[in-house]
Formats: sequence, C-alpha cells, structure tokens
Amino acid sequence: MAQISVALLGGAAAETLHWYALSRKPEALAQYQAGPIYWAATVAMILLGGAMPLLYLQGSSSALLCFHLGAATPVIVQKLIANVPSATARQGERTVSLKDFLRW
Repeated sequence: MAQISVALLGGAAAETLHWYALSRKPEALAQYQAGPIYWAATVAMILLGGAMPLLYLQGSSSALLCFHLGAATPVIVQKLIANVPSATARQGERTVSLKDFLRW
C-alpha cells in the first residue's frame, strides 16, 4: 500500500507539472479548467501512475522507484497520445481538444 501511495504522489506531481505548463497558455487554460473530461483525464493519469508498482514490482521496493514509476507513467502516456497523427484536418475555428490537453 505504501508503494501505491508513493506512486500516486508521483503521478500527482507529474499532473501538477502538466497543469502548470497549461497555465502558460491562458487562452486554453480557462477551457480546460471548465471541462470535466480534462479533470477526468487528470485523475485517470494519477491512478494509472499509482497502479504501476502493482504491474512492475514484486515485493518491496524503494520509495524513489515507486515515485518515479508514478511520475513517468502519465508523462509517457501523454506523449504517446499527443504524437498520434490526426486522421482528419480541422476546419473552421480552432478549439481545444483532449489531444491538445495532453500535449505539453
């Protein structure tokens, strides 16, 4: 349970950094803050990071390794999703999307 807690802390640290990076884009930040899908994605990334010690580790492990697993997982998933090519071109007014949210 301690490993999961530390990994959750790592996931929360990565997501805090993500939201900090988004705060540098004030035009989009207001839309992200108001959208429940973005908060659900944030919580999902933190929980995914917290689950990594269960998948990777057997027995006890250092807190630093658990923190690293928790922090690295959201970053890796976000980078993978953000770099998937778009199947269609956008037309009209530019709005923020979940893919834009994950790109930082």
